Amino acid sequence: MKLFFIVDNNEPHASGGGYYAIFKFAEFLAQRGHSVFIYAVHDLGWVKNTENLNVYYRASISRDNRLSRKLDKLLERACDRFLLPRLAMQFAPDWILGVLKESAIKAVALGDSCQRPVANFIYECPPWLREIFGEEVYQASNNGFTRELWSQTKEAYLASDMLFPNSTLSQQYNQEWLGSSNISAPIYPGIDETQMPFEGPQEPDTGRAVLFVGRLAPEKNIHHLIEAWRQLPKDVVLHIAGSGPLLDELQALAADLPNVMIHGYVSDDRLWALFRSAKMLVCPTQFEGFGMPPMQALYFQKPCLVSDLPIFRSIYGDHVDYFPIGNIDALAEGVLRILNDREYAQAQGESGRKFVLENFTWQIAAKTIEQQLETNDAASGSATL
Repeated sequence: MKLFFIVDNNEPHASGGGYYAIFKFAEFLAQRGHSVFIYAVHDLGWVKNTENLNVYYRASISRDNRLSRKLDKLLERACDRFLLPRLAMQFAPDWILGVLKESAIKAVALGDSCQRPVANFIYECPPWLREIFGEEVYQASNNGFTRELWSQTKEAYLASDMLFPNSTLSQQYNQEWLGSSNISAPIYPGIDETQMPFEGPQEPDTGRAVLFVGRLAPEKNIHHLIEAWRQLPKDVVLHIAGSGPLLDELQALAADLPNVMIHGYVSDDRLWALFRSAKMLVCPTQFEGFGMPPMQALYFQKPCLVSDLPIFRSIYGDHVDYFPIGNIDALAEGVLRILNDREYAQAQGESGRKFVLENFTWQIAAKTIEQQLETNDAASGSATL
């Protein structure tokens, strides 16, 4: 098949895990012999050079302020209007694939103009967000622009030929929201043993290292982590890997804590070194559409302490440890409990690694996507190349 991906990995969500997963899906579909084209914004080194895979990054302007944001939006509209259709026509795809909101809307519009079927990868949706954050917070954040964007997204999902959720909860909440029957079984993100060497370089020894990986955004509750670290011994060192709108604020909050290290955005190779060096992973987030870092940590045989979210329970079960969301004392106590019980930590890491290798690989995901698309083609009578 010829597969054309649209991935608007733009700021402030450029490095979000949901976009990372789409790049990896595309890469491993190309490894399975499909001809794959990715139209994206920022090159973060997320895909390896692969036969059958072409990536085009549109011109962009860093959205550092209001003016540059407006200029980049104008540039985005021009590229979407004149460049994107031309690239798609030259590629002549069998399927056009988008993700989440903006990319999904563009994929449906392009599919309509090219008369090609569309598949979209779907994550969180309004009913799920309302339940997690509560009605008051949800309504406050669901302003005019956001409300209209979700409305357009819903129209795009309903116009899609196939929808790929990333979890059973995503599947259930989107089914409730859409009332649609074209939602597939979940397509889980994964790991790859070749690209993520279990043994290899590590970070310099800084003591008992604990790792957080994720976007530096309010819902991740990273400020709770920093406050918890005020209760912990100085040899327990927190490494924060990721970037986002709260970077400067968090650096200021942790300025007086020598055992909190904020690395900002890191490459995959550096990230794998941080995982190998860590004693455990901690994830205090208030909301996740999936949550890839625990999966990656378990692959590296590291125990995990995560906030008690239904999404984590549904994916990881007893392979990770939980603490009540927002409870800073329980967070600090949980970190010490795992660090001080080496036998338990080792057992959790070993069983977790086995669990991940059996259930979450990019190869499994690519094969499942391939099967779903081919089944849809067969049912609709579409020809594939």
